[in-house]
Amino acid sequence: MGLFKNHGRSFQVMAGEAVEVGQFVALARSALVNEPYLSNAAIIGELTKFTLARSGHVYFTLTDSKGSIDCVLFGGNDSFISQNIKEGMKLIALGGIDVYVKTGRMQFKASRVQPVKSIGELEKARQELILKWREDGTMDRPRKPAPLIPKRLHIITGAGSAALADMERLIADRWPNFSYTVIPVLVQGNEAPGQIVRAIKHAEKVADLIIVGRGGGSPEDLWSFNLESVCQAMIDCPIPIVSAVGHESDYMVSDMIADIRASTPSNAIERVIPIKDELIAIIAQAQDRLDFALDKLFVRQNEKISNLILRLSAAPMRGISNAKLRQSQLSSRMVSSVERFFMIQKNRHTGFESILKSTNPTRVLERGYSMAMDEKGMPVTSIVGLKQGDPLTVVLKDGQVQTEVKE
Repeated sequence: MGLFKNHGRSFQVMAGEAVEVGQFVALARSALVNEPYLSNAAIIGELTKFTLARSGHVYFTLTDSKGSIDCVLFGGNDSFISQNIKEGMKLIALGGIDVYVKTGRMQFKASRVQPVKSIGELEKARQELILKWREDGTMDRPRKPAPLIPKRLHIITGAGSAALADMERLIADRWPNFSYTVIPVLVQGNEAPGQIVRAIKHAEKVADLIIVGRGGGSPEDLWSFNLESVCQAMIDCPIPIVSAVGHESDYMVSDMIADIRASTPSNAIERVIPIKDELIAIIAQAQDRLDFALDKLFVRQNEKISNLILRLSAAPMRGISNAKLRQSQLSSRMVSSVERFFMIQKNRHTGFESILKSTNPTRVLERGYSMAMDEKGMPVTSIVGLKQGDPLTVVLKDGQVQTEVKE
């Protein structure tokens, strides 16, 4: 006997008992649409045929080398037309499985469809982006260093991913109880780029270091980290940002433009979070070296002070001796200066005396000359102004004679 559920009702079927077709198909549909993986999936295949119905719905078939499935996109005419979707193109469809009970027909009910670029087309766009940023200097811009110990680390990655588990394990090993924030995002698919950009914009307002990354995958899975929107958000971020995408052999555009490139998410943690015990040991060693250097400095300074005290204690007597010598030298120089001054003055006096003697009138009288003076004692040097009877005094070398003007 088996137990089945049909739209919330349970019923029993005895072994060998027949089940109505409608019930069986309904049970199958219920099992399929309630399976999380099948109800929210993304499938990729080649568009082999499609019909744009007058109702606005699109009916199409996706095929690959291993199978095919009929699909429907309700109200999807505009989407197909605007994207210029044609047969033979590779499409990605988001949606879930469904079963039409009346016919038992299984189909994929899509919520969104878009063409998938080939790896060649994607790589061409990637190379063009790299060339653009090399030519305008973006690739050569200065990179921001990570803080020695991040205080507000934000990790942007897939929720519940193996990459996140590895990073959390390493953080706990290297620095127990280290504080950080995880911002969960989709890391692949159409919605991933927008979520990553929004997460960066949010984190840059509060973080002092940001890690953006994911684990390994196919080139298509990793391609969000080659897109201009994601990389431009990393370039514009004012906070140091680490790109940690895939494995060491994966090299994304985000790795080229980030401030720090980590080969893997685990490597990102190793590069930005020190081992706490090792850091404590380094600090202790530095403290020991500092203490030793300070001790040596104090010893040298004490020696200098002691020498200075000795020199100062001997300085007064030496200063007095020097002062006496200086006084003696100054006295000798002063005496010499005074003697030289008086000698100069004596020579000048002798010269003046010679000049005075040579111009003295008495020296002229001694040579036989005489000098006449009027009654006022003034020398008479001319007859002009003299009158008969004017008294005169004649001075000779040995006396005076009184006389008058006769005519």
